[in-house]
Amino acid sequence: MSSHHIVRENQEPALLIEDLFLIDEENLGQLLEWSPTIVIEEETIDLLDARGYKFDIVFTRNAINESQENLKVISYDIHFLKAAIEYLILHHYKAVNIITDQLDIDSYQSYLEYINIVLLSKGVRYYFVTTGFTKWKPAGERIHMAGLGMNENIQYEGLIKLSNNEYEMEKDGLFALNFSHVKYILIGEEIA
Repeated sequence: MSSHHIVRENQEPALLIEDLFLIDEENLGQLLEWSPTIVIEEETIDLLDARGYKFDIVFTRNAINESQENLKVISYDIHFLKAAIEYLILHHYKAVNIITDQLDIDSYQSYLEYINIVLLSKGVRYYFVTTGFTKWKPAGERIHMAGLGMNENIQYEGLIKLSNNEYEMEKDGLFALNFSHVKYILIGEEIA
């Protein structure tokens, strides 16, 4: 019996890199373990080439020299994140991990019905949740909330509020989030 897994095209989350400096090498290595489709902007080519990483899709506003074989080069004239996410949806990707510091919910809201988006930034993994979300966490673990407006009222259980955007688990167990003013909120967990 073989221990190899068959990975179907677009089954694993794509990896969209907007800013390589927002993630450390170890966490980047974990994301690359399953050989995701790597999507970058042309400014990132030299950084990835220098580290020996292979990438699959480059978004550019200029003509570029295709430095790797099987590389797709795509012209765009709108914002990189928007163009790249729309491309992934069009090509039937179900999920994408994005290394970015763009944590504004409005930038992603129109795509959330079509693709699962996870944001990675400065040691925190952010994901979008709907009301009624619950998750088990150990005591003392921190939860970040990003992209929230000042007037947004979120009810939470199992958490202690530390600041506007940071909460801590009271004890081992479930925490719960409820809200009615928006469809999604963005929560983050520190990457171990």
